[in-house]
Amino acid sequence: MPMLNDRIKPSKWGIIVKIIKDLKNGTSHSVDFLLSNNVEETLSKKGIKIRKLISPILKRVYLTQTKYKLIKEKDTMKLSKGNKIFVTNHRQADDIVLGANAIKNNSYVLFGNPDLTLETTNGLGLWANGIILLNRDNKENRKASYNKMKYVLENGGNIWLFPEGYWNLDDNGLSDERHGSDDHNSENWLIQDINIGSLKLAQETGVPIVPTIMHYDEVNGRKCYSKRGKDFYIGKDDDLFKKKDELLEIMNTMYYELMEKYSTYKRADLEKEKTLKEQWEELKQELIRACDIPSINYKLDLQNEKLIGKAKVANPVVTNEEAFKHIDELEPNHKTAFLKSKRLSGRR
Repeated sequence: MPMLNDRIKPSKWGIIVKIIKDLKNGTSHSVDFLLSNNVEETLSKKGIKIRKLISPILKRVYLTQTKYKLIKEKDTMKLSKGNKIFVTNHRQADDIVLGANAIKNNSYVLFGNPDLTLETTNGLGLWANGIILLNRDNKENRKASYNKMKYVLENGGNIWLFPEGYWNLDDNGLSDERHGSDDHNSENWLIQDINIGSLKLAQETGVPIVPTIMHYDEVNGRKCYSKRGKDFYIGKDDDLFKKKDELLEIMNTMYYELMEKYSTYKRADLEKEKTLKEQWEELKQELIRACDIPSINYKLDLQNEKLIGKAKVANPVVTNEEAFKHIDELEPNHKTAFLKSKRLSGRR
C-alpha cells in the first residue's frame, strides 16, 4: 500500500502503523497529507503508473461496497488514445464505487469532503484509486487542487470530476444569497448546472472531456445504468460558457436516453402503496443517512453542499447583455441617444 505514493515523508513502517490504526478505528488519518498544497507531497509519476496497474482489482472490490447492480452500456465508438477528463453526474455516495467502474479508465477523482475522506475508511480506498482531496473552504487549497489535476494530466493520468458540485437530490426553492447565485438546485433537473472548471482544465491542457452518465433505478431491485459519451474537445479560442451549455445538453440527452430505455413505467403501477413523492423523500433520507459519521457527529447537509457554488458563482461573470441592459431599456430621445453609441459606452 505505501508504495502507491513514493513521496510521503514518514517512514514506510510509520505509515503501515498508521494504516493499521486507521483500519482499527474506522478512519483514514494516515492519508491526511492529501490536503497539502504541495503537489509533490501528494502526487508522483510512480503513483500514477501503479494505480493504473491495480485499478482492475480495486474496481471489483468497489462493486462489493454497494447495493446497486451496475449495468454498463457498450461504447458506441472507441475513445481516442491518451488521457482524459471524465465528468459524471452526481446523485449519491454510490457514485464513487459505481462511477469508478462506469468510466472504466483509472482516474484521479477530485473529492471535496475531507470529513467523509479522513473520518471513515473511505479515504484509504480513495487513496488507492487516486484522489485529489479538496478543502473547498480554503482558497489556496482550491488553487493547489487545480494544479494537482494538471500534474496528473501532464504525467499520463486521467482526471475524474463531478461538475455539478453537489448531489442532485434536493429542491429547496431558495436562492443562495451568500454566493450571489440564482436557484439552480432543482430535483426536477436531470443534470444541475455544471462548474466551468472542468472545461477550463480541458482548454488549458488540450485533454478531451468524456461525459459519463449514471442513471439509478430502484424499481424491482436497485440498479445503476451507465453510459460513456465520446470525446468532447475545448479549443483554445472557444467560449467556455457556450461550451459548458453544449456539454450540459449532451449530458442531459445521454441521461434521458438511459431513462427512456430502462425506466419507462406507468405512474399507477408505481403508486400502489405510496405516492411517488413519499417514496422519493424516503429514498432521499436513506441516501443522506448513508453518509452519517457517528464518531464525529457528522451528518450530510445538502444545503451546505450547495454552497460549493459554481464557477459563475465563485467568480461572477457579467455578460455584455447584462452590463448594458439598462441602456436598452431607455427610451430613445435627443438626450439619451449618445448612450447607445458603442464608441462612447465601450459596448461590444
